[in-house]
Amino acid sequence: MMMLLLCLLALSTARAHIDVVPAGIFDQGEPIPSDGFRVTALGTGTPGVSKSALATGFLIQLGNGDNFIFDLGTGSYINLFATGVHQDTLTKVFLSHLHSDHIADLASLYIGASFGRKRPWEVWGPSGPVPSQGTKAVIEGLKQFLSWDQVARRKIDLVGRSDDGDKVIAHEFDYTIPNQLIYSRNGVNITSTPVQHYLTGGPSALRLDWNGLSITYSGDTKPTHTLIDLAKLGHGTDLLLLQVCGPVLDFDALNYEGRFMLNTSHITPTQAGPIISAIRPRLATAHHLTVNDASRVAIISDIRTGYPEGCTQFGPA
Repeated sequence: MMMLLLCLLALSTARAHIDVVPAGIFDQGEPIPSDGFRVTALGTGTPGVSKSALATGFLIQLGNGDNFIFDLGTGSYINLFATGVHQDTLTKVFLSHLHSDHIADLASLYIGASFGRKRPWEVWGPSGPVPSQGTKAVIEGLKQFLSWDQVARRKIDLVGRSDDGDKVIAHEFDYTIPNQLIYSRNGVNITSTPVQHYLTGGPSALRLDWNGLSITYSGDTKPTHTLIDLAKLGHGTDLLLLQVCGPVLDFDALNYEGRFMLNTSHITPTQAGPIISAIRPRLATAHHLTVNDASRVAIISDIRTGYPEGCTQFGPA
């Protein structure tokens, strides 16, 4: 799997450190600067997951010691576990929406109690059009799905588990509210805003602010002003994690389903350029792409139509 990194603006040495790590290339124990953050791409692929292309997930590590997981799609737990970050520090998960390629590996994270987690883990995610389609319902379903697993592990782990590492707490926010503060602890604020993905309510973009730094994560969406508005709050955003679908080599040649999905649900490389130019982050990444030898040139060319400046680079993910 490959992750396309777009260096939009030269990183100012006067600003705090930003470290973006493609999945499969880990930090080798290097400390995170106390005033900066590290983002590890756990997966940047599509729902058509393979060994070399895991579904969407990001690990955000702040200089204050806080860790956050933004989505955990199919297979992405493999790279999360491989980072070596202790399970007891991986207790805060934020979901952009409830498609399987963004949440499937919550089941793998659930058993983290067997690998050292001693306290409950928490999940923040959007409501749905009806209660049965929101985050709380998903987590309740996950508990039922893993009921036997959890009972069995509790009976044998540590000769009968007495801590709360196998507990999960769901926090559901109203997806319809723009620029809504959904988390505020330890100097970290996380804000959500509704975006448009498929034709069912719930998908949201997320923004993390800490120490004068910000990360905006689009989740999956078509081009929408709400994403741009979220990213431009305050001083703007330092790191943009932008979902981009493609490349789209011939839109007219797509079948109806393909055209409909692009029109209602995703950002194409051609559409990504103007969005990046409007937001003007210090650094942007494009994920959810099919990146290979045949697609690189098309992706770069299409993004360049709306964003003609700045460097581009590829890194394995």
